[in-house]
Amino acid sequence: MKPRVLILYYSFSNQTQRVATVMQEAFQQRDWDADVCQIEFIDPRYRIEFPFRPVGRKLLRWLWPQLRGKTGDVRVSGDVLARDYDLICLGSPTWWLNPAMPVVSFLRSPAAGQLLHGKRFAVFAVCRKAWWNNLRQVKKLACRQGGTFVAGTAFCFAGGEIQSMLSFISYMQYDTDRDRCCGVRIRPFGVGDAGLAHAREFVGELADTIAPFTPPPHQDATH
Repeated sequence: MKPRVLILYYSFSNQTQRVATVMQEAFQQRDWDADVCQIEFIDPRYRIEFPFRPVGRKLLRWLWPQLRGKTGDVRVSGDVLARDYDLICLGSPTWWLNPAMPVVSFLRSPAAGQLLHGKRFAVFAVCRKAWWNNLRQVKKLACRQGGTFVAGTAFCFAGGEIQSMLSFISYMQYDTDRDRCCGVRIRPFGVGDAGLAHAREFVGELADTIAPFTPPPHQDATH
């Protein structure tokens, strides 16, 4: 049977989704069965749609609950929870140095134990710059649910801290890339081509760890 992987993630601005899609394609190219599933954040207290203005006021609705480690209502497909996987890849954007609230909410739920107990998992963080605590927290929560950590990595946006912040603010307001924000030239928002190439490399490392390639046995030309 083919090895089977689940890529489970939450994505607010579609950047984690882009990485998850590239990872799925890379696993499939290695002849894996690869499922992708997004955690649905269905809590009406935190409903925000793109584009939104003003950015600061609406993001601050999430700031205090996020920093306090609060959870909200989430949903994951029952079909995914019922399947058996050789590897589970958990992806989270970084919100104020921590994993996104929907990811934490799922990992603290009984459904996470059903999915992760006795399974190997990897973690990928998507962020502007600061990703260490995001990855560490997701790893810790998944291990508490009975999973075994295999590897982790991060996919960072282009530009420095200030420029990537301006790109983020601009994208939140207009839901599209713009050349400038507050009079400053900015780079395109999100994970670039180098990051997506890194996603393919990460898949290769995971696939070789979980199901190393074994060449076919040598055939004697006389038979």
